[in-house]
Amino acid sequence: MDHIDNAARRLLGSEPSSCPGEPAGPGSLVPADTGTAYSRFSLALVRQPPEVPYTGDQVLDQPEASVPFLHQLLEREPYECLGVVLLTARGHPIGHTIPFRGTITSCRVEPRPLLVTALLANAVDLVVFHLHPSGDPTPSQQDLEFATRLGLAGKVVGVGLKDFVILGEAPAYWSLRSKTGGPTAARLVPHRHRKRKPKYRHPDDPTQTWAGAGYMPVWLREETKGGASLKDFLVDGARVTEAAARQEREVRGQC
Repeated sequence: MDHIDNAARRLLGSEPSSCPGEPAGPGSLVPADTGTAYSRFSLALVRQPPEVPYTGDQVLDQPEASVPFLHQLLEREPYECLGVVLLTARGHPIGHTIPFRGTITSCRVEPRPLLVTALLANAVDLVVFHLHPSGDPTPSQQDLEFATRLGLAGKVVGVGLKDFVILGEAPAYWSLRSKTGGPTAARLVPHRHRKRKPKYRHPDDPTQTWAGAGYMPVWLREETKGGASLKDFLVDGARVTEAAARQEREVRGQC
Protein backbone atom coordinates (compact mmCIF):
# COMPACT_ATOMS: atom_id res chain seq x y z
CA MET A 1 0.00 0.00 0.00
CA ASP A 2 2.97 2.35 0.45
CA HIS A 3 3.42 2.79 -3.28
CA ILE A 4 -0.25 3.81 -3.58
CA ASP A 5 0.13 6.35 -0.77
CA ASN A 6 3.26 7.78 -2.37
CA ALA A 7 1.52 8.08 -5.73
CA ALA A 8 -1.40 9.87 -4.11
CA ARG A 9 0.98 12.31 -2.40
CA ARG A 10 2.67 13.09 -5.69
CA LEU A 11 -0.64 13.73 -7.42
CA LEU A 12 -1.78 16.01 -4.60
CA GLY A 13 1.48 17.91 -4.70
CA SER A 14 2.49 17.05 -1.16
CA GLU A 15 5.85 15.68 -2.32
CA PRO A 16 7.87 15.85 -5.53
CA SER A 17 7.99 13.02 -8.02
CA SER A 18 10.31 10.16 -7.07
CA CYS A 19 11.49 9.95 -10.68
CA PRO A 20 14.12 12.67 -11.19
CA GLY A 21 14.23 14.08 -14.68
CA GLU A 22 10.88 12.59 -15.62
CA PRO A 23 8.97 15.14 -17.76
CA ALA A 24 5.75 16.37 -16.29
CA GLY A 25 2.73 15.17 -18.25
CA PRO A 26 -0.65 16.77 -18.64
CA GLY A 27 -2.40 17.17 -15.33
CA SER A 28 0.75 16.60 -13.26
CA LEU A 29 1.71 18.84 -10.35
CA VAL A 30 5.23 20.23 -10.48
CA PRO A 31 6.86 21.89 -7.43
CA ALA A 32 7.88 25.44 -8.22
CA ASP A 33 10.98 27.17 -6.92
CA THR A 34 8.88 29.03 -4.36
CA GLY A 35 7.74 25.79 -2.75
CA THR A 36 4.18 26.09 -4.08
CA ALA A 37 2.69 23.69 -6.60
CA TYR A 38 0.97 24.58 -9.83
CA SER A 39 -1.16 22.57 -12.23
CA ARG A 40 -0.77 22.01 -15.94
CA PHE A 41 -3.64 20.56 -17.93
CA SER A 42 -4.20 19.60 -21.53
CA LEU A 43 -7.48 19.40 -23.41
CA ALA A 44 -8.17 16.79 -26.06
CA LEU A 45 -11.10 15.56 -28.14
CA VAL A 46 -11.97 11.89 -27.82
CA ARG A 47 -13.86 10.17 -30.62
CA GLN A 48 -16.66 8.01 -29.21
CA PRO A 49 -19.35 5.86 -30.83
CA PRO A 50 -22.40 8.05 -31.49
CA GLU A 51 -25.75 7.37 -29.87
CA VAL A 52 -27.43 7.85 -33.24
CA PRO A 53 -25.73 6.37 -36.30
CA TYR A 54 -24.13 8.95 -38.55
CA THR A 55 -23.70 8.08 -42.20
CA GLY A 56 -21.18 9.67 -44.49
CA ASP A 57 -23.77 10.93 -46.97
CA GLN A 58 -26.03 12.71 -44.48
CA VAL A 59 -26.58 16.42 -45.12
CA LEU A 60 -28.60 18.19 -42.42
CA ASP A 61 -28.64 21.77 -43.66
CA GLN A 62 -32.37 21.66 -44.49
CA PRO A 63 -35.25 20.98 -42.06
CA GLU A 64 -36.62 18.22 -44.29
CA ALA A 65 -33.44 16.25 -43.56
CA SER A 66 -32.65 17.37 -40.01
CA VAL A 67 -36.11 16.93 -38.45
CA PRO A 68 -36.41 13.11 -38.88
CA PHE A 69 -32.87 12.80 -37.52
CA LEU A 70 -33.73 14.96 -34.50
CA HIS A 71 -37.00 13.17 -33.76
CA GLN A 72 -35.04 9.93 -33.68
CA LEU A 73 -32.45 11.50 -31.40
CA LEU A 74 -35.00 12.86 -28.90
CA GLU A 75 -37.72 10.23 -28.98
CA ARG A 76 -37.06 9.19 -25.36
CA GLU A 77 -36.54 12.64 -23.87
CA PRO A 78 -39.27 13.32 -21.26
CA TYR A 79 -38.44 16.95 -20.50
CA GLU A 80 -37.60 20.16 -22.29
CA CYS A 81 -34.07 20.13 -23.63
CA LEU A 82 -31.89 22.10 -26.01
CA GLY A 83 -28.82 21.07 -27.94
CA VAL A 84 -26.99 21.36 -31.25
CA VAL A 85 -25.96 19.22 -34.17
CA LEU A 86 -22.47 20.17 -35.33
CA LEU A 87 -22.01 20.48 -39.08
CA THR A 88 -19.10 20.65 -41.52
CA ALA A 89 -18.89 23.26 -44.26
CA ARG A 90 -20.88 20.90 -46.50
CA GLY A 91 -23.60 20.28 -43.95
CA HIS A 92 -22.48 16.82 -42.84
CA PRO A 93 -23.07 16.12 -39.12
CA ILE A 94 -19.98 15.38 -37.07
CA GLY A 95 -21.65 15.10 -33.68
CA HIS A 96 -24.26 16.50 -31.35
CA THR A 97 -24.58 17.59 -27.75
CA ILE A 98 -27.51 18.23 -25.39
CA PRO A 99 -26.09 20.45 -22.62
CA PHE A 100 -29.43 21.76 -21.37
CA ARG A 101 -32.23 19.72 -19.82
CA GLY A 102 -35.03 21.28 -17.83
CA THR A 103 -38.49 20.51 -16.53
CA ILE A 104 -41.69 19.59 -18.29
CA THR A 105 -42.40 23.28 -19.03
CA SER A 106 -39.09 25.18 -19.04
CA CYS A 107 -35.37 24.94 -19.68
CA ARG A 108 -32.72 27.55 -18.82
CA VAL A 109 -30.19 28.02 -21.62
CA GLU A 110 -27.30 30.22 -22.69
CA PRO A 111 -25.18 30.40 -25.89
CA ARG A 112 -21.76 29.81 -24.33
CA PRO A 113 -21.67 25.97 -23.97
CA LEU A 114 -23.03 25.50 -27.49
CA LEU A 115 -20.36 27.70 -29.05
CA VAL A 116 -17.57 26.21 -26.93
CA THR A 117 -18.51 22.74 -28.16
CA ALA A 118 -18.68 23.94 -31.77
CA LEU A 119 -15.23 25.52 -31.57
CA LEU A 120 -13.66 22.47 -29.93
CA ALA A 121 -15.16 20.18 -32.58
CA ASN A 122 -14.08 22.52 -35.39
CA ALA A 123 -17.69 22.81 -36.58
CA VAL A 124 -18.61 25.38 -39.21
CA ASP A 125 -22.38 25.56 -38.66
CA LEU A 126 -24.94 24.60 -36.03
CA VAL A 127 -28.45 23.24 -36.15
CA VAL A 128 -29.98 24.12 -32.79
CA PHE A 129 -32.82 21.90 -31.63
CA HIS A 130 -35.27 22.46 -28.80
CA LEU A 131 -37.82 19.89 -27.61
CA HIS A 132 -41.30 20.90 -26.46
CA PRO A 133 -42.66 17.89 -24.50
CA SER A 134 -46.18 19.31 -24.81
CA GLY A 135 -46.12 18.29 -28.46
CA ASP A 136 -46.75 21.85 -29.68
CA PRO A 137 -43.72 23.19 -31.57
CA THR A 138 -44.90 26.81 -31.62
CA PRO A 139 -41.95 29.00 -30.54
CA SER A 140 -42.20 31.28 -27.55
CA GLN A 141 -40.82 34.80 -27.49
CA GLN A 142 -37.98 33.49 -25.31
CA ASP A 143 -37.14 30.89 -27.96
CA LEU A 144 -36.84 33.54 -30.65
CA GLU A 145 -34.81 35.87 -28.45
CA PHE A 146 -32.37 33.06 -27.64
CA ALA A 147 -32.01 32.28 -31.35
CA THR A 148 -31.10 35.94 -31.89
CA ARG A 149 -28.49 35.92 -29.11
CA LEU A 150 -26.93 32.70 -30.35
CA GLY A 151 -26.88 33.87 -33.96
CA LEU A 152 -25.16 37.13 -33.05
CA ALA A 153 -22.65 35.44 -30.73
CA GLY A 154 -21.87 32.77 -33.32
CA LYS A 155 -21.26 35.42 -35.95
CA VAL A 156 -18.57 36.97 -33.74
CA VAL A 157 -16.60 33.72 -33.37
CA GLY A 158 -17.20 32.43 -36.90
CA VAL A 159 -19.81 29.73 -36.21
CA GLY A 160 -22.91 29.89 -38.36
CA LEU A 161 -26.46 29.24 -37.19
CA LYS A 162 -27.85 27.05 -39.97
CA ASP A 163 -31.24 26.53 -38.36
CA PHE A 164 -33.18 26.66 -35.11
CA VAL A 165 -35.66 23.77 -34.93
CA ILE A 166 -38.37 23.28 -32.31
CA LEU A 167 -39.67 19.74 -32.09
CA GLY A 168 -43.13 18.73 -30.99
CA GLU A 169 -44.69 15.28 -31.15
CA ALA A 170 -43.40 13.60 -34.32
CA PRO A 171 -43.67 14.61 -37.07
CA ALA A 172 -44.56 18.13 -35.83
CA TYR A 173 -41.81 20.76 -35.89
CA TRP A 174 -41.12 24.46 -36.39
CA SER A 175 -38.07 25.61 -38.33
CA LEU A 176 -36.70 29.12 -38.29
CA ARG A 177 -35.02 28.51 -41.62
CA SER A 178 -38.25 27.53 -43.35
CA LYS A 179 -40.06 30.54 -41.85
CA THR A 180 -37.46 33.21 -42.71
CA GLY A 181 -35.61 31.69 -45.67
CA GLY A 182 -32.46 31.35 -43.59
CA PRO A 183 -31.69 32.59 -40.06
CA THR A 184 -29.36 35.54 -40.58
CA ALA A 185 -28.44 36.98 -37.21
CA ALA A 186 -29.50 40.52 -38.06
CA ARG A 187 -33.12 39.62 -38.80
CA LEU A 188 -33.99 36.75 -36.51
CA VAL A 189 -35.96 38.82 -34.02
CA PRO A 190 -36.06 42.60 -34.47
CA HIS A 191 -35.56 44.46 -31.23
CA ARG A 192 -38.54 46.68 -30.68
CA HIS A 193 -38.36 49.24 -27.94
CA ARG A 194 -41.81 50.59 -27.18
CA LYS A 195 -41.66 54.25 -26.36
CA ARG A 196 -44.08 55.19 -23.62
CA LYS A 197 -46.20 58.25 -24.21
CA PRO A 198 -45.79 60.99 -21.61
CA LYS A 199 -48.70 61.37 -19.21
CA TYR A 200 -47.36 64.28 -17.18
CA ARG A 201 -45.58 67.43 -18.33
CA HIS A 202 -43.88 70.28 -16.49
CA PRO A 203 -45.96 73.46 -16.90
CA ASP A 204 -42.94 75.69 -17.55
CA ASP A 205 -40.58 73.24 -19.27
CA PRO A 206 -42.30 70.97 -21.84
CA THR A 207 -39.14 68.88 -22.24
CA GLN A 208 -39.59 67.49 -18.74
CA THR A 209 -42.16 64.72 -18.87
CA TRP A 210 -43.05 61.49 -17.09
CA ALA A 211 -44.77 58.43 -18.53
CA GLY A 212 -46.17 57.36 -15.18
CA ALA A 213 -43.95 54.28 -14.89
CA GLY A 214 -41.04 53.86 -12.51
CA TYR A 215 -40.02 56.48 -9.98
CA MET A 216 -41.61 59.88 -10.04
CA PRO A 217 -39.17 62.54 -11.31
CA VAL A 218 -37.75 65.08 -8.87
CA TRP A 219 -39.62 68.05 -10.31
CA LEU A 220 -42.97 66.30 -9.96
CA ARG A 221 -42.18 65.10 -6.46
CA GLU A 222 -41.40 68.68 -5.43
CA GLU A 223 -44.62 69.94 -6.98
CA THR A 224 -46.79 67.34 -5.25
CA LYS A 225 -44.94 67.82 -1.98
CA GLY A 226 -45.86 71.51 -2.22
CA GLY A 227 -49.54 70.62 -2.48
CA ALA A 228 -50.10 70.33 -6.24
CA SER A 229 -52.09 67.42 -7.64
CA LEU A 230 -50.96 65.02 -10.33
CA LYS A 231 -54.04 66.01 -12.28
CA ASP A 232 -52.59 69.50 -12.68
CA PHE A 233 -49.79 68.10 -14.87
CA LEU A 234 -51.69 65.55 -16.94
CA VAL A 235 -51.25 65.58 -20.71
CA ASP A 236 -54.52 65.87 -22.63
CA GLY A 237 -56.31 62.52 -22.73
CA ALA A 238 -54.21 60.91 -20.00
CA ARG A 239 -55.43 59.77 -16.64
CA VAL A 240 -53.80 59.20 -13.26
CA THR A 241 -52.77 55.57 -12.80
CA GLU A 242 -52.96 53.78 -9.47
CA ALA A 243 -49.17 53.45 -9.35
CA ALA A 244 -48.73 57.19 -9.81
CA ALA A 245 -51.44 57.96 -7.24
CA ARG A 246 -49.72 55.69 -4.74
CA GLN A 247 -46.45 57.58 -5.20
CA GLU A 248 -48.32 60.85 -4.78
CA ARG A 249 -49.71 59.66 -1.43
CA GLU A 250 -46.25 58.51 -0.35
CA VAL A 251 -44.74 61.90 -1.18
CA ARG A 252 -47.38 63.62 0.91
CA GLY A 253 -46.87 61.18 3.76
CA GLN A 254 -50.41 59.87 3.61
CA CYS A 255 -49.44 56.17 3.61
